[in-house]
Amino acid sequence: MTPMLGLEENKELIRRYTHAVFDEGDVDAVDRYLAPDFFNHVTGRSGTEDFKRLAASLRVAPGSANVIDLLIAESDLVVALMTISRTLHEELRAFGFVVPAHGQSYTVTHVHIYRIRDGKIREHWAVRDDLSMLRQLGVIG
Repeated sequence: MTPMLGLEENKELIRRYTHAVFDEGDVDAVDRYLAPDFFNHVTGRSGTEDFKRLAASLRVAPGSANVIDLLIAESDLVVALMTISRTLHEELRAFGFVVPAHGQSYTVTHVHIYRIRDGKIREHWAVRDDLSMLRQLGVIG
């Protein structure tokens, strides 16, 4: 087993992961950054397939931005405060709603928490402002 990365290396790993997967839509980057036994606490599922689908969908989403406003690292955890901006170019299905794509945009704040071991992201948690997203898209008032 390789030693745990330092705090700055862990933060840099998250910067590179965010850029590759969420800015570039690089599906292959998912396997470079996520451990095979990765667990996403948001969905309650293990594995990397959900993030591969997400990366593929972002590849065709011009007008997207993922700004890391703050990174905090402690032990094997990194917390990322992010501003996420998207423009819908494809239908969005979320929370039982179907939002047709008409080029509408939204900007929300997310907090993502990552556990890193052996140079790979092992776990992920998130606190997202999905209510604001749905309001900005006109789904709810």
